[in-house]
Amino acid sequence: MAVTISQEGHVTIIKYADNKRPLKVAPYIARSAADRGILWEILTFVERESNEPHHLAKMEDAKFYSLVERLATLACRKFSPMTKWGVTKPEIRGIVLFTLRAAVVAGTWPESYEVTSTTFVRNGGYPGE
Repeated sequence: MAVTISQEGHVTIIKYADNKRPLKVAPYIARSAADRGILWEILTFVERESNEPHHLAKMEDAKFYSLVERLATLACRKFSPMTKWGVTKPEIRGIVLFTLRAAVVAGTWPESYEVTSTTFVRNGGYPGE
């Protein structure tokens, strides 16, 4: 099955397998130092638990998105982000996807991550807010 990606408002819907529910991915908005601390917790968790970036780059799309879901689920079990921080699972998926994509582009785990108005991690809010 070909991966299909669609948009519903700020949420991205990724259909990656016939036998799986589509992934809902929402941008994580870092508005404060506490938000950046949460981001750091999830980023370092993903780096620890994931395959090396050169392996990620070789993955088929369906397996890559399956990994995104697995890592998001593991992060939710470890941190209980909704209870502790008010961060939803779609936002956790956004952080995971942001981290993995940056690593694939860099070929290694980056020293720093570039945050823009179009990435799944954003500073301050949505454009036009």
